[in-house]
Amino acid sequence: MLLGLVVLAIVPGAIAAPWIGARGRIDRLALVPGLSIVLTLFAGIAVLSIWRGPLTVAKGWTVVAVAVGVAAALRVGDRWLRPPLERVARFVDGLFGAFSNTDFTLLVGVQFLVQAGQGVIQGAIGKSIAFGGQQGFDVQNVPSADYLLKVVLALYIPYTLASPFVGVFIDRFPRRRVVWWANVLTAVLVTAVALFVLAPLGERTSEGDVGATVALVAGLLAAQGVVRVVLAVKSAAMPTVLAGRDLLQGNGLSQAGGALAQVAGIAVALGVGTVAPSFAIVVIGALVLVVAALVSRRMRHVEARRHDATFWEEASRVVADVIAGLREVGARPPAALGLSAFQMLRYQFWGFGLFVFGLYAKNLVEGGRADTLALVLTGLGGIVGGGIGLVLAQALKDRVPPIRLLLGSMALLGAGTVVFGGLVSVAGFAAMLFTGFFAFFLGKISADTIMQQAMPDDFRGRAFALFDIAYNLGYIVPAFLLSWLWVEGSEVRTRAILVGSGALFLALTAAVAWWAWRIRDRFAPQDDLVELPEVVGDPT
Repeated sequence: MLLGLVVLAIVPGAIAAPWIGARGRIDRLALVPGLSIVLTLFAGIAVLSIWRGPLTVAKGWTVVAVAVGVAAALRVGDRWLRPPLERVARFVDGLFGAFSNTDFTLLVGVQFLVQAGQGVIQGAIGKSIAFGGQQGFDVQNVPSADYLLKVVLALYIPYTLASPFVGVFIDRFPRRRVVWWANVLTAVLVTAVALFVLAPLGERTSEGDVGATVALVAGLLAAQGVVRVVLAVKSAAMPTVLAGRDLLQGNGLSQAGGALAQVAGIAVALGVGTVAPSFAIVVIGALVLVVAALVSRRMRHVEARRHDATFWEEASRVVADVIAGLREVGARPPAALGLSAFQMLRYQFWGFGLFVFGLYAKNLVEGGRADTLALVLTGLGGIVGGGIGLVLAQALKDRVPPIRLLLGSMALLGAGTVVFGGLVSVAGFAAMLFTGFFAFFLGKISADTIMQQAMPDDFRGRAFALFDIAYNLGYIVPAFLLSWLWVEGSEVRTRAILVGSGALFLALTAAVAWWAWRIRDRFAPQDDLVELPEVVGDPT
């Protein structure tokens, strides 16, 4: 027994101690037993996963031998194994190094909280609209497609019209105050909707109840609006928060983390919705927004200079500021190109790619499990594609200009739609969605970076409010077009829409590339600002 304990708790760790830098007596006394146990546990898991059956003495000594062998390999291979691992560690440190900047962490932390809260609120209200407010889901309650289309249009059209004015608030008022009030007011509004509309509805949907439908759409609009405000503030503040450096990296972390937060919020809403009514879930989402508002009070360096004008002074010239923002974007060709390219990306992937897949998904499976197929393909495509895009952006940000990453992602999206969209199969859609998520992620953060580099701080809020318009039109315009072109269950029409839209997108990509070549001297060579912003102190 003593010999066994020595072998298990001392020998593997003593052999591998130099690998973890344990060379002194105190280091060895503290670390060797723990390292031995970890090596033995991993060896045991590996051996017993392969060598099945009851545990025997022979298997036990085999586990010990594997643990000692791994420890010896670590000690002997230290010279050639450590350098590649250190390179990986440096890359990961660089990838997430922006979080060492407290101001960046607070900025995107507020963004993540707001997107999670939006996911909870919209998941609960959307479930109530589609299935009613009961616990769980009853597909017999699903309203007509025409009613749901009207709800979607009522959701996106109003905010599209309001976006330019929101951008003025972001540019002309203290951005921290804008985020605070946006979250607080939205939390109050959605709580009122939950208590006075959702709770009385009970298990019914709102179809046929005009007042309830208007109130629920107002709640959805508020949840969507606060996210768009926070995202525009985040994009406008990113250059000052990061002191003008590593913008592509910051945008990538923000994009990936925000998507995960929103998906997590929706998952919470749908999961808790199986045991709790919708109005209670909306209240939970409102509480998340309140937490985001409290965190936003600690944000710093979100604008290059303070804006001390009164509300009425700014409100009196809001229209003039909107026009000035449009002129400023138009006068800066890189900004106009970035906005145009983002609009095209939205149309192609989120409009035609995902819409067509959603409409045709039920024809790809047997037994009515289209919802599961859609969840798996979009979930895996989004997570894997976005993850690869984040890593690739970190690897290329100092070597490849953002405009090249943008054009490359557009070309990949168009080619992937043409090639894989023509298959009209589960494998074809899987490949198309993965390519699309990856290309859109890389293209989006590249377009954000180009806009941030091209626009001065006083106009970035209005510039990214135009991104919000592009975001909404990316749903509205394709939905209208597909309502004319779509033929239910037609493989031929589905293939024609995907291949045709992909080919047209490639032609537009070529036009954007020609435009970029003509103004090539106006683009930054990497993801830093050409002129670093003036901030009080260095936020890094």
